[in-house]
This record gives sequence, structure tokens and C-alpha cells, in this order.
Amino acid sequence: MRGWQHFARAGLLAAVAIAIASAPAWGYVRKKTDGGIDEYWQQNCIQLSVYINDFSDMTRDEIAKSIGAAAHTWSPAAVSCPGGGNPPIEIVASMAAADARPPAVAYDAHNTLSIVSEGWRPELVSAVALTSVFARSDGRIVDADMQINAEWSEWANLDPGFDPTGFNGQFPFDLQNAVTHEFGHLIGFGHTCWSAFSDPVRPIDDQGQEVPDCGDTAPDEVKQTVMYAVVDPLRLEVSKRFLSTDEIRGVCEIYPPTTAAPVCALDTPNDGCGCAAGGGDGERGVAGVLALLVAAVCAIRMRRAPRAARG
Repeated sequence: MRGWQHFARAGLLAAVAIAIASAPAWGYVRKKTDGGIDEYWQQNCIQLSVYINDFSDMTRDEIAKSIGAAAHTWSPAAVSCPGGGNPPIEIVASMAAADARPPAVAYDAHNTLSIVSEGWRPELVSAVALTSVFARSDGRIVDADMQINAEWSEWANLDPGFDPTGFNGQFPFDLQNAVTHEFGHLIGFGHTCWSAFSDPVRPIDDQGQEVPDCGDTAPDEVKQTVMYAVVDPLRLEVSKRFLSTDEIRGVCEIYPPTTAAPVCALDTPNDGCGCAAGGGDGERGVAGVLALLVAAVCAIRMRRAPRAARG
């Protein structure tokens, strides 16, 4: 009989100063089922549909660029494994029609990323994003749905030369930065720090160490990882665009290098991002929710006022 695990919250959390015990070394963290089994995808090509809904702060091309670049960060074209070769996993995003509405978050054989401008859950107002990962009790991931909070958070593409003026005094989050973190959850990574909000049990990294608390006192080497669960809008953070050495090692260990290229369209910089989306294999799986949260370094924001369109 197939077991079910409860929803576990995880994500990019608020920066909160909490004292931690030091550890001699840190590594990457695997997302696990309730039975303690590492989660992973069996297929190489993870296809995903992007729904922008009524979000208009970024153009369609800007959204496609940010999401395509986030997928590329984890791809075999971008990751060189320490012993040679490249991991075969590939996230391929495609833009749904502009007027298309996303299906509900559920195991439905359709991986999605949805930008939510209205109706965000009020108890998760500080969440920057949520990822729901559905996995079987043997650890095999079969479906994933991501939601980006555009109702309570500002978003932009913070490439070099970005001008932060025109955002009502609020610093925007970098979409590529956040989605790179969420794609880490999608392919089987957990957080490199701990908050009771996002993880019921303190994670253990691959070095056997309990991860530090999320907050100002976390070691700098942990703060610099993509899977660190805090994003700081005051710094216009883009550090999560880049994998750490441990995360490169991790993706190569979870998805060992192979000489055979994935049978999958590569993520492309055009409006389509890649090939059509699918996902899942027809069987129900267990689910875990991974939440990307607004940094509490600036406290929970007031609901943003409409702002004038930027030229």
C-alpha cells in the first residue's frame, strides 16, 4: 500500500536573527519523503508550462528570459561535474497562451509555474513563492507546481544596469533568483537552513550535519547557496542565480553524469522557452509543499498600491 506524506512547507524565508550552533562543514540537502527516502526524477526531461495570468509588471519576454535562465542554471549545458561529464537532468519551460488559466495545484500530470496577482493565501502573505512537489513513497517525483506571489511582492529582472526607481519605495525581487531556488526544490533539493515554518524537522545535509537556523547568524557559506531559504530584497539579491560548489556536486550525485544527451529540447531564450509541457506518469504520488518567503528583514509588507506603468 502506497504511503502518503503530509504537506511540508519549505522555501526562501525571511531573514530572522537566531542564534545557531556552529558546524565544521556544510553540504547540500536532499528533499525526502516522510519515510526518509530521497526524492528524484526518473526521466531526464522535466517539462513545465508557465502561466502569467494578469501579471503585467514584466513583459512576456522578460518573464521567459528569467525562467529560461533559471532552468539553464541547473542544466547539463551549464553544470560540469567534478569528475567530468554533465548531469542529464533538464528543466524545459514553455509559455502558455497569454489568456490561459493554470489548473489547480494537484497531481495531474502537468507541471506548472503560475504567477499569482490576486487571491494569494492570506496566511502565507510573507511567502514569495510556493512549490508543491508530488512524489511516490519510493522517492520518485511525478509532478510539481510552482506559484509566484505577485500580489504582495514586486518582481523584475535585476540584470546589471537595473534601475530600481518607480517601485513605490519597495525593492523588487529578482524573478530569476527566486525561480532558480524553486527549481532546486523541483529536482529534489531541500533547504540549507532551517525554519519551523518551512520544514517541520531540521534538515540534515549530505555531510551528516544539521543545517543552521535561517537568519543573520547563519554562516556566510550557507547564505551563499541557492537553497538557502532567505531572500533579501534590500540588497536586490541575485546570488541565487549561481550554484555553489556543493550544489554542483549535489546535482551530479543525484543525477550522475552520462554520455547520452537528454532526449529533450533545450531551454531557449525566445518567447517559447522550450518545448511543450507535460509531466507525471499517471499514478498518484505523495506531496510536499515548498514555500519561498518574503524576507522579514523588511517585515511583512503592506499590500502594494497600484503603480504607474514604466516606459
